[in-house]
Amino acid sequence: MPILDPHSFSDTRQGRIRHIDFDFEVDFETQTLRGIGHYTLEAPAAGSLFFDTRGIFIERVSSGNTELEWEIDEQDRVRGERLHIKNSRAVSSLIIVFRTSPQATALGWLAPSQTAGGKYPFLLSQCQAIHARSLIPCQDTPSVRFTYTAKVKVMAPLTAAMSADRTKVESQGAFNLCHFEMPQAIPSYLFALAVGNLAFQRIGKRCGVFSEPEILEQAAWEFADTERFIEEAEKLFGPYLWETYNMLILPPSFPYGGMENPRLTFLTPTLIVGDRSMVNVVAHELAHSWTGNLVTNATWEDFWLNEGWTVYAERRLLEAIEGEPYAQLHAAVRRKSMLEDMRVFGFESDATKLHFSQKGIDPDEVFSTIPYEKGCSFLSVIENVVGRDRFDVFIRKYIETFRFQSLTTQDFLSFLREEIPGIDEKVNIQQWVFEPGFPRDALEPSSHLLDDVYQRLKAYEQGVLPKMEDVSGWKAPQIEVFLKGMPRPIPVEHCAYLGELFGLDKSRNCNLQTDYYVIAIVSGYTPIRKDVERLLSSVGRMLYLKPLYRALVDSAWSREFVRPLFETCRHSYHPIAVTAIVRILESAGL
Repeated sequence: MPILDPHSFSDTRQGRIRHIDFDFEVDFETQTLRGIGHYTLEAPAAGSLFFDTRGIFIERVSSGNTELEWEIDEQDRVRGERLHIKNSRAVSSLIIVFRTSPQATALGWLAPSQTAGGKYPFLLSQCQAIHARSLIPCQDTPSVRFTYTAKVKVMAPLTAAMSADRTKVESQGAFNLCHFEMPQAIPSYLFALAVGNLAFQRIGKRCGVFSEPEILEQAAWEFADTERFIEEAEKLFGPYLWETYNMLILPPSFPYGGMENPRLTFLTPTLIVGDRSMVNVVAHELAHSWTGNLVTNATWEDFWLNEGWTVYAERRLLEAIEGEPYAQLHAAVRRKSMLEDMRVFGFESDATKLHFSQKGIDPDEVFSTIPYEKGCSFLSVIENVVGRDRFDVFIRKYIETFRFQSLTTQDFLSFLREEIPGIDEKVNIQQWVFEPGFPRDALEPSSHLLDDVYQRLKAYEQGVLPKMEDVSGWKAPQIEVFLKGMPRPIPVEHCAYLGELFGLDKSRNCNLQTDYYVIAIVSGYTPIRKDVERLLSSVGRMLYLKPLYRALVDSAWSREFVRPLFETCRHSYHPIAVTAIVRILESAGL
């Protein structure tokens, strides 16, 4: 039965893309891609065929030697523009010649000054959730999967990387032609492209790191344990089916911590902190190789199936590698982040539900940690009532049953009820999935690593500041839990003391810096302004940008300079991040 996706014009009853062969030319001067796509459908289709586009200039559409009639006949604020291809006869293949816009929301074009090397420009893509349509004409819904090949022509000495195997790089005078093959079917949101001065270092039998040469050695060291993560994940979830697991360390403007593009995970350079304390993000992106990439949400209304499952899988992986106390520590950090997101939306908001109607809503507008953490908590409650051994059997069967498929929330719940009869009598599924807020029967993170932090927080509430000997052995997530648990505002002299106590002026951990800066901003600690401006001008990860800009607009002392600050920094942010910050500023009347 066809899946109706509120975020796509496509109608799979008309036909479904099975494979695409691309030819791309990358033009940094005009900040555009010229592309030719040779599309193969699953079966011959006649009549109308709808593709999603946004800002793409279509030059021609043909099948064989026959020009096909087409038009852009519908436009929508969220969905973009509908490419309506009109087939008077049944065809199984199409050719579309197109050019992207310099404003393509999937593409971030970086000047040399925004890269580690400072000499060459850089291009990166981010297609999740519904941005692939600004890069390629496609059925931009996670319920459609396709294989692809690509040839990407770039100016030398630059090379390209994609969510595919790079089979060869040909030198063509002033250009390089990079060839790619992706033999496994992926949805459009996992289509990925990056172009820059890229080097590669293998760090395991199945994994390696791409980055600019200037940071390659640091990156290879930071992620050296990745092969061990893969091996542990296979013990939990079954064989790794994507053959290779490479990572690309991007310039700082990348808007997320990571993006699980198959065969080429994109990672923010803010993970390179010199102590491997941020590799839980790699655990998360790797876990997507089973939950998300292999078994995929059918629409963005079912996003929790991707992210809730993946946070659960990440925690199991961290537990196997670092131990349960450490995994629980991370759970506590993220739980506090989720509750803060619920506070921002309002605890009765639809956006706090795991599943709700998103018709007319851009998925980026409601993006938060809620589907991640509430989804994980729901699965943890199920595990707790049925027992881990039985739940592990369920996990394996779930992945095996739905691999390389997309499913809806109702599909999952039907499978759950079939495999674990009587589950509704033990877990309030209606409340967890379809009602707002956070259920009271959620399991609380518990760890001896947390106990010490909570004691220090309780002491602070009684007027006792922590001393160096109290916190000298703390891990970075413990400091994060402490900072997230602090009352707000606090006396400005406490802001200065905590910054020095935790060495946050010297820290490379942006998680800690962001939590501390938010406390300082809302407390009116004005000396922090230069540090905040430095961070906002040097990173593009929305995990940091959004809480900092929210704090700045909500605080009287910083409100007057936040808009000029954003205008100074916006050129270094990805278009997705720019849109998110503009929403924050406009909602505050700035």
